[in-house]
Amino acid sequence: MKKVITVILAALMLLSFAACSSNQNNNSNNNASTNTNESKNDTPAKTEKSPAEIEEAIAKALGDGYLCTVDVPEEELFSSAIGRLDLTKVKNYVAKQAAVAAVDLDSVAIAECDDGYADEAVALFNEFYDQTISYIRQYPFGVAKVEGARLYKVGNTVIFIIAGASYDGEDSEAEAKLAAEEYAKIDEAIKSIFGTVPENLAVIPKN
Repeated sequence: MKKVITVILAALMLLSFAACSSNQNNNSNNNASTNTNESKNDTPAKTEKSPAEIEEAIAKALGDGYLCTVDVPEEELFSSAIGRLDLTKVKNYVAKQAAVAAVDLDSVAIAECDDGYADEAVALFNEFYDQTISYIRQYPFGVAKVEGARLYKVGNTVIFIIAGASYDGEDSEAEAKLAAEEYAKIDEAIKSIFGTVPENLAVIPKN
């Protein structure tokens, strides 16, 4: 009788051990599956856009009103907004202007900066903008468009924009309205890329 009881107890212990092992394996598999899914879910979607892609979105938004169709010549880079930057600290950039820059002050410059350089880039773009404002105060044309300029910083990307359809007339209110409408299109293009419209960092000098 004792032998029978001993055999039964041994059998029960083996069954219990097998059940525990099975549960542990299932838990391990579940944990591995969960961790894999979490890893996949935690991987952020790539939202970065190159300067060329950003410029293309702006051009598309403005349509025929986009006048920045000419790359800034290399020899003129250092007299342009982008040329004021330390290009050794810029990974990638686009710099475009109107075909007749003396008549249309439109320019788009987008720089993908190295870490820690974007704030300095913003300051340098504002120096260029200061000179542009001084110019239109001496020779007032396209004033509303220039004063509506956009200067955005998104991460390490800095975007400077003076663009939109040009107003042909002398009605300052109509000119301002057109400029506002054109920049609204630009803002929508920026929002479609980054999900929001960043703060405009362009500073209009008082004097």
